[in-house]
Amino acid sequence: MSSKIEEILAEEGAAAEQHDLADTMPTDITVARPNLTRPTVVSVRLSADEHARLQRAAAQEHLPVSTLLRIWALDRLRTEEGGGELSVAERLRRLEQAVFQHTV
Repeated sequence: MSSKIEEILAEEGAAAEQHDLADTMPTDITVARPNLTRPTVVSVRLSADEHARLQRAAAQEHLPVSTLLRIWALDRLRTEEGGGELSVAERLRRLEQAVFQHTV
C-alpha cells in the first residue's frame, strides 16, 4: 500500500474514533437495539429451494428471513402453549398444505 493511502486510512480511523454519533443524529431519532434481549441464535439447515422459498415469503412481507422465521416460530409456540387449539384459519391452512403436498 502506498504511504498516501495509509495516511488517509489513518486519518479516517482517527476521525471515526473521535466522532460522536449524538452530534449528527436528529433529536427526534431514537437508536434502538431490539435484539439485545435475544442472545441465542438458532441455525437451521435448509435446501437451496427451501431457502429461496423463505426469501420470497420474507420479501412479500418486507421482512428479513430471520425475522419472518422468528415470527412463525413464536406464533407456533403461542398456539401450542395455548392448549393446542388452532384457529379455523390455521386448521384450513394446514389442511391445504397437507393436500397440496400429497398431490405434487
